Amino acid sequence: WYQRRVRVNFHVIKMTQSFIIWIGREEAKIETISTALALNPRAPAATRLLGGEDWAVSFAKKLAVKTQHQVFIFMDELEPDELPMCERIISKKMENNPEFFLTQPS
Repeated sequence: WYQRRVRVNFHVIKMTQSFIIWIGREEAKIETISTALALNPRAPAATRLLGGEDWAVSFAKKLAVKTQHQVFIFMDELEPDELPMCERIISKKMENNPEFFLTQPS
């Protein structure tokens, strides 16, 4: 078992009733774009707009349900073992600092 150091960056762009999360390395690249929208009481609508990363669609759905906002995930190519770490970090940041992500309905 070995442990490697990984540097992954996150940027959030907050908009009215939606937000974009960019997840990636030092160089700003986008390999995958996914979006999701909560449709109460039905299941959220979600799709991949670019690339092939199913994790981004799944994570966008989770965030849309949790926040009731439309969510866009812009993502660089990451290793599969980095994805759970990204999800944990973003979820924790959202719990501690919801004002960075969420807007109040108008």
